[in-house]
Amino acid sequence: MGRDTGKVLGGPAIALVGIGAVIDIILFYFMFKFADEGNLFMVILTAVLIGIIGLGVAKGLVSLSRRNYEK
Repeated sequence: MGRDTGKVLGGPAIALVGIGAVIDIILFYFMFKFADEGNLFMVILTAVLIGIIGLGVAKGLVSLSRRNYEK
């Protein structure tokens, strides 16, 4: 039976996901604000930033899980 992922990742993973979620919520707010203003460039830019934050969180979780599974 494999290890429990929740026990392996623990607090750092929760903090990483929480910080990423807060940043994404702020970026979504600005993206909709820019959309209301009709600023297409800023909408695309914020969407790209949301994707970058999501990829960063995913890579961080993979890094945490690899480091903790090796123990």
